[in-house]
Amino acid sequence: MFKTTRFRWSLATNISVFQDELTHCYEALTTDSAGKCSSTDDLLSSLKNKFSWQSTYTSPNDNRWVLEDHFYVYSIADEASGVSIDIFNVDSGDADSHGATETCCQCYGYAGDDDDKCANVARGDDACCGGDGDMYDQCMAQFTAWSDDSRKQLEANIANSTATWKVINSHYSPYAHYAESGMDKWFNIINGTGVHLWLNGHTHGENHDYSASLGVHFVDNGAGGGIQKESASGIPTYAKNYIENLWVYDGQEYGFFSLTASKDWLKLQYHTTDDKWSYAESFNSTTVGGVATKHCWYVPNDGTEGKECASSS
Repeated sequence: MFKTTRFRWSLATNISVFQDELTHCYEALTTDSAGKCSSTDDLLSSLKNKFSWQSTYTSPNDNRWVLEDHFYVYSIADEASGVSIDIFNVDSGDADSHGATETCCQCYGYAGDDDDKCANVARGDDACCGGDGDMYDQCMAQFTAWSDDSRKQLEANIANSTATWKVINSHYSPYAHYAESGMDKWFNIINGTGVHLWLNGHTHGENHDYSASLGVHFVDNGAGGGIQKESASGIPTYAKNYIENLWVYDGQEYGFFSLTASKDWLKLQYHTTDDKWSYAESFNSTTVGGVATKHCWYVPNDGTEGKECASSS
């Protein structure tokens, strides 16, 4: 039996977590309520401040929070087995679905008591930067610059990577959360580079897709708990020539993926609660059960589809 290197993490929060919540201007960030932006500079500095505050945060749980920059490589190596993993953390905040558009409108600071209008707000609306198109445009340009830089650094770092496994960690899916033009930007970078796996969150669901033409597996891993659970991301029409679904969860539970690495395979597993759990309003009244593993897949190092495997704890 080959020796493995094992690691796990949840993608409910990651590199672009600060973009998943509306980033209100400084006055609001220091109070309990959303506020309007006094100027474009105020909005841009507040975006940068929120990222800085999160990147310098120290977790009380073994200091496990890592957010070095908008792009960074986190490397894992096991000398005994010779297995190494490069995790390329990218800023995908320019995503078309729930990305920069929602953040840059700052709708909750302008909508007053009518939050419902924030579900369909757009540039030029009174609830979008107070109708200030230039403020909105400069905010969008900042997100685009961060993502463009991530794509540039990703391309260079993948080319220089000698790791056994190459994994991309993103807040958004390159196809489920992007329009076709944005998808193409990411696909053009990773095509033929030996990237094995793309991990993302944002959607609070779990699935496993594969692209034979790219040789890359894609995992939606966003139902880690603490917020609503929902159906996993689907495959848009324009992506169906590239992507096929291998597995999807039922949308009625919390769970997470784990990875176990050897030189030849990544063992990809989805874990959730078993039927021995009984939930109540308080944790003290909840009956704690065990772990059920509902999906297990061997991802091969050569970029092919792989096969199902027997689950393990």
